[in-house]
Amino acid sequence: MRKTALLVLALSAALLLLVSAFGGRREAIARAEAAASRLQLQRDSLIGEVRIHTEAKAALERERALHSAQADRLRDSIAHLERSRAERQLAVRRTRTVGELQTRLRAAFPELGDSGWGLTTVPLEGDTLGLEYLMVPAWFAETFIIDHRNAESWREQKNTLLVVDSLGLLVTALQDSVAALVTANARAYQAGYDAAYAGFQDVSGRYVAELRKPRMSFGGTVGLIAAAGAGFFLGRVAHE
Repeated sequence: MRKTALLVLALSAALLLLVSAFGGRREAIARAEAAASRLQLQRDSLIGEVRIHTEAKAALERERALHSAQADRLRDSIAHLERSRAERQLAVRRTRTVGELQTRLRAAFPELGDSGWGLTTVPLEGDTLGLEYLMVPAWFAETFIIDHRNAESWREQKNTLLVVDSLGLLVTALQDSVAALVTANARAYQAGYDAAYAGFQDVSGRYVAELRKPRMSFGGTVGLIAAAGAGFFLGRVAHE
């Protein structure tokens, strides 16, 4: 009876070792699969966030394209206004009669009405015809002064705005270059991340597959345990 109990204890110990070994492998498989699952969830989350940022970037680029098109139209409008100004100035230079000049002045300064433009001839020494002068109220001269100063100021403002616009175009070009570099870096990181992810999944899959392979058959293991138990039992019998 004692010998049988010893045999049972030996068999139980061997079985416990076998179960522990299988249990350890199951835990390793579970840990590897859990790590792969966490990485998959993180990658899916990252892809979703990248998609959101990509869509937002595309929307901003569309809005920027609209504003750029509007800016181009305004630049064309400024160029058209400048051409119109030069043409009107040339038309004034081509005025040939005093009557036409008076008409242009009345159109330019309607606040004086039709009666504010007197005309006289001032004789010059040695000139029998003299020189024609327009007569306007004395203090109206300040209008010419103000308009002249305004023209100078607007000309400076126009030149400054042209410089600002040129700098804005340069800044936009530099920003485009920086954005292109950032995009290239992001794609490089993405390629590296995808390669690392694929490599990890491959290694993890092979590791789990390797853990799932039986190190010894169950029949062989049971036979080994039985043989060990029988040897132990026979040894004890021979000894006693």
